[in-house]
Amino acid sequence: MHTNTLEEMELTDTPNEQQPETSEPTSAPEPETTALVPTAPDVIEGEFVEIEPPEERTPPKQKPYWLLIPFTIFLCLVFVAGSLLLPVLTPSATITIIPVEKHVSLTTTIQVQGRPLAPLTLMQSTTAPATGRRHLNASHAVGTITFYNGLLTSQTIAAGTVLTGSNGVQIITDQEAIIPAGNPPTYGQVTVVAHAVLAGQQGNIQAYDINTACCAASVVAKNTISFTGGRSARDFLVVTRADINNAVTSLLVSLSQSEDAALQVQLHTGEELITPSCTPHVSSDHQPGDEAINVSVTVSVTCSGIAYTAHEVDADATQSITSDATRTLGANYAFLGDMQVTIVQGKVINSRQGVVSVLVRVAGTWVYQITASQQEQMIKLIAGKTKQQAIAMLLTFPGIAGAQITMKGGSQTLPVDPRNMHIILVYRGI
Repeated sequence: MHTNTLEEMELTDTPNEQQPETSEPTSAPEPETTALVPTAPDVIEGEFVEIEPPEERTPPKQKPYWLLIPFTIFLCLVFVAGSLLLPVLTPSATITIIPVEKHVSLTTTIQVQGRPLAPLTLMQSTTAPATGRRHLNASHAVGTITFYNGLLTSQTIAAGTVLTGSNGVQIITDQEAIIPAGNPPTYGQVTVVAHAVLAGQQGNIQAYDINTACCAASVVAKNTISFTGGRSARDFLVVTRADINNAVTSLLVSLSQSEDAALQVQLHTGEELITPSCTPHVSSDHQPGDEAINVSVTVSVTCSGIAYTAHEVDADATQSITSDATRTLGANYAFLGDMQVTIVQGKVINSRQGVVSVLVRVAGTWVYQITASQQEQMIKLIAGKTKQQAIAMLLTFPGIAGAQITMKGGSQTLPVDPRNMHIILVYRGI
């Protein structure tokens, strides 16, 4: 069986020779064309063309790309967990060392450039309420009674004799009265102490309020002077020492600030003021114990200051204490923190040359220096030791006041590898 392919059918330009002739007239040849699409093969009589069935194509299977998302998340979680657990599970140690610290203080006298400032006097007054409280009981008025005797014989009037004045106030004698005999026209007389029967101001009778015959024949009683001292019970305020002191203190604080500000104005550039020497004077209109509602206090202060060159004091004080610390502690200690320089007092030695003597108290902290090479030596020495052994060995080193070890990884001994240990220096003075 002969078959022609589609390509052969498309490329031929002459009719098939085996095609039988027909009785129909031959028509004019058609123009030649090129097939753009496959054409069905010509069917020759007596032959057959086997047409192959179209191929069955199985659609491609889709790849499971969605599995990449949970797989990526899982890898991230594994990485993070490893990053967190690796330092914990890897044995490591942190050694905290506290070096020895020494506090050094020194009091010394330094001569620097300076000058006296002109004295300045300021005055202030204030009024403070009285806070003392007193209670007075009622008191009896006190005076004297004079008895006159007109008889030629003496007479005796017993103590406790009650006499009544013209205003009704009763007076009682405190003494027995023995009246000498009279010699008319002269009367015998005697004066005795007496007091008002009732306490209070009503007992303060005027002179001759009592002028009456009494007690015996030809006897007359008189109060030739007024009775005094009688008062009613009452509560009242008095001035206390604390009232005056509190007022003085408040004034001194205010005056001190004003004095300091006034003296500061006199300073030149680079100068500091030594605490001025001040002389206060205090006066008040009441003394402690006086009855009053308030007390007025006046304070005047006269101050004289000294100006000095500040940087010279600081430099000389620092040099002095550094030399003292080096001499007493040795070269292994170094200064730590801030230097405290306090001016205790000052005085002018030579005002013409501008020389001031300043007494200063300077203090600072020095710490033992543990070098990097010493730290490496310590790490090598305690590597592989137990915590207790390592601390005991560290405390044998000079200049170590205390040590603490923190271990990670669950090990009971320090790592053998020095790279897994590091030292931290802790200074208590900071």
